[in-house]
Amino acid sequence: MRGSQWSIVNSQRFRILFFSKILLTMVCGLWTLSVQAANPVYFKTIEKTPLELYINTTNDIFLMQKGMLERYNADGTFFQNYGSIYINERTEIISINGFKTILFSPDFGKIIQLDNRLKEIDVIDAYNLGTYIITCVGSSYDNNFLWLWDAATQKLVKMDKDLTPVYTSNTLSMLVGQNINPHQIIESGIMLYLVDLKNGIYIFDNQGNYIKTIPISNARNVKVIDGKIYYTKENCIFSYDNLTFSETRYTETPDLKHIQIGKMIICGVNKNNFVEIWKY
Repeated sequence: MRGSQWSIVNSQRFRILFFSKILLTMVCGLWTLSVQAANPVYFKTIEKTPLELYINTTNDIFLMQKGMLERYNADGTFFQNYGSIYINERTEIISINGFKTILFSPDFGKIIQLDNRLKEIDVIDAYNLGTYIITCVGSSYDNNFLWLWDAATQKLVKMDKDLTPVYTSNTLSMLVGQNINPHQIIESGIMLYLVDLKNGIYIFDNQGNYIKTIPISNARNVKVIDGKIYYTKENCIFSYDNLTFSETRYTETPDLKHIQIGKMIICGVNKNNFVEIWKY
């Protein structure tokens, strides 16, 4: 084959390779966009009617019934349970990850600590911890400390495994200029979040030093995932980006009540009062 013919063939091959790469890049880009914009997809129904529903950031699903806490895997298969006379409709479930679960039962004044298999570690009598009026409980990110909210003094208290206070904040209502009534305490990384339905989300460092307030009212079921704050309002999922100070509303939220947000799944209660799992 002559030199000019080789040149033509090579030129054609180059064009084919060049446009193939462009096409592949476009396809990959479109696929990435479609994945990022993927809507939640129904996966499974757990035919249980819980008093309370909770998901932690490792996608463990907790269903609470009177006297009983049940744990399910992300695919909806039953894993384990725990029974206690202190579990009722006002008992709160606190679980950052699968290594430890805490139940706070304000009606009985009990804080129950469970290990990663829902085996009881201890049952703490909140009335014996001091003169505190404890209305909200949280766990440190490494599960080694308890955070308590003392409503009487408007202070945060951090306790170690021996239930010794290692930190007590100043009177935070005086610091922020309003009374605080948190219903969630969340530690994530080096940040601590107090979620108040009326006033918004108060942000501290994990030593209890106040940083700022995000004025989002009625934020429920708050989770911090990959640096973003996720929450529900009026049965719709929202997120708040701390870097851009912007709120995003997810219009494709499934039609469920009591929605909980995990890292890859969403759970909620359907019209039949059963628990549905959706993947996203």
